[in-house]
Amino acid sequence: MLKIILIALASPCFAQAPSTAAAVEVSTPAATVEGLYRPINARDPMIPSTFFGDHKPKLGGGTAAAAETALSSSTIGGLSLTGVMEDSSGKQAMLTDKASGAVYILKGGNLLDSKRKVVPGARGAIRGKQVELTMGGASVTLNLHGK
Repeated sequence: MLKIILIALASPCFAQAPSTAAAVEVSTPAATVEGLYRPINARDPMIPSTFFGDHKPKLGGGTAAAAETALSSSTIGGLSLTGVMEDSSGKQAMLTDKASGAVYILKGGNLLDSKRKVVPGARGAIRGKQVELTMGGASVTLNLHGK
């Protein structure tokens, strides 16, 4: 009998809805990527890391600088598309020379060597996961991961 009286007394307390709704205000601005992530070292992710010497170019009888200057219309077919990145400044593609291991960046239609100097006569365009390069009279289309 005591249980029935307690339940009867307690049930009206839970059945009442609050008469006024509390107003909720946001006191902090919405979080953004720029606000949350500020790297100490703003290293370009399209340039291979040399941390512990893991991405040293293969030297086939010459230096990497000599291999970069030897890029010509007949050797652009020896490049492979390593990666494509897009950020607020546009798209960039990383290309690797299969023979020498030299790395090139295609940015804004220009082909840049590892020292960020424009390779003369080379132009390109990034279209999705493909890169079209032209140099001299030769043209080549490279697919990401060789597919």
